[in-house]
Amino acid sequence: MNQSNQTLRNIPSVNALIDALQSRFSDVDAFYLKQHILSELDAVRQNPEDYPLSRMDKAEFQDWLITHLNRTFRQLTEGSLKKAINATGVILHTGLGRAPLNSRIAEKLHQITRYTNLEINLNDGKRGERNDHLSPLLRILSGAEDGLAVNNNAAAVMLMLNTIGNGKEVILSRGEMIEIGGSFRLPEVMRISGCKLKEIGTTNKTHMRDYEQAISAETGGILICHPSNYEIQGFTQSPQLEELVRLGHEHNLPVVYDLGSGSLLSTQRFGSDSEPQIQQIVDQGLDLISFSGDKLLGGAQAGLIVGKQKWVQKCAENHLLRALRLDKFMIKLLQETLVCYFKGEDKVSQELDALAALTMDRKALKERSLNFVRRLPEEIQSCFQVVESTGKVGSGAYPTLRLPSFALRVQCKKHTASKLARLLRNAEIPVFTYIENDFIQLDLRAIDAEEETIIQATLTDLLK
Repeated sequence: MNQSNQTLRNIPSVNALIDALQSRFSDVDAFYLKQHILSELDAVRQNPEDYPLSRMDKAEFQDWLITHLNRTFRQLTEGSLKKAINATGVILHTGLGRAPLNSRIAEKLHQITRYTNLEINLNDGKRGERNDHLSPLLRILSGAEDGLAVNNNAAAVMLMLNTIGNGKEVILSRGEMIEIGGSFRLPEVMRISGCKLKEIGTTNKTHMRDYEQAISAETGGILICHPSNYEIQGFTQSPQLEELVRLGHEHNLPVVYDLGSGSLLSTQRFGSDSEPQIQQIVDQGLDLISFSGDKLLGGAQAGLIVGKQKWVQKCAENHLLRALRLDKFMIKLLQETLVCYFKGEDKVSQELDALAALTMDRKALKERSLNFVRRLPEEIQSCFQVVESTGKVGSGAYPTLRLPSFALRVQCKKHTASKLARLLRNAEIPVFTYIENDFIQLDLRAIDAEEETIIQATLTDLLK
């Protein structure tokens, strides 16, 4: 018998493992516990080098495996999606769920956990449309004739393109062929939507004549994509929006705009005057405009479409919408987010946590960081230093915009920066930080008061 087979003989039996774990999961059907054990044992047999099988005798490995199975099955039963704390300085962090929602908005979900009037008209008792809960809000806030919502902005773009250009050519400048997170490329989204990409211009320059010469009997519409996740500088050229709208309408073609991370507020509040407001885009007369609900809008994941009623209704009547629509929980969260904007620009930033983080005063952030250190036990306060730093918007929004900030630098002899970062991520409530010049840094910009307390307790345990 070779060494490998001898090592595999140290794997305990399924029944022995079930007997050891059953009492720890008394409320779990034994069938599902067995399925988990079988899955883990298959992994051990296929990749024994990933486990301490060769370094232990049979009894030792059985004890190790029981502990491992207990941990992994508990993770399954408790759910892998859990609360995390974002101290990275990236406000709309895609990996951490983008825009945070405050508890007041989240608590509204309790009102609709059972039955709702999702698709019932309360006036006549007949079948209604779920978009009726959002379209009035979108009309008022954007100034557009109509609006609807789907599950994300990529879905919104796909729905718009399928509606205007299924089987037809849609014109797009080469300088706007973006790739968004996860390697989703706009040309591929266009292909899946059923339209044919008609490339025009070059990376840095696209002229009005390029659009004019591209229009033919096969053209279904013109797509404009806002470069929200990159910036081209130097010798650039592109037509004004009003010129493209006029051209499209002269040829009876819809003009659609993928705004990406659109904002209902003046972007000067975020430190940028180069980004258009949604209302400004609507005023240009575009037929359809799409943007995200979980970026600068500050709400839950959604793709919003606003524009001319004729074209919004065509999108609403598209059979593809059923595969892209929001459920009652996302509709409620989006509804509550949009209602916050009725309170005006000064108050909405206080109502929505993402906007509060983006517009936080730098001096106030420095004082908050200093107070954080003062509340720590005296014996570890010397491990912390408040330093100047730079935050980011994140999620492809404003790639060149930097948020002047302050951060807490942790100088710890007990742990290396990478080890401390790992320990913080693996805490009961994970804390995500970043490493700068071989030091862990924590930015409190996107942290609420309760989370500060959690971070302080976690750091105290790790540094004492």
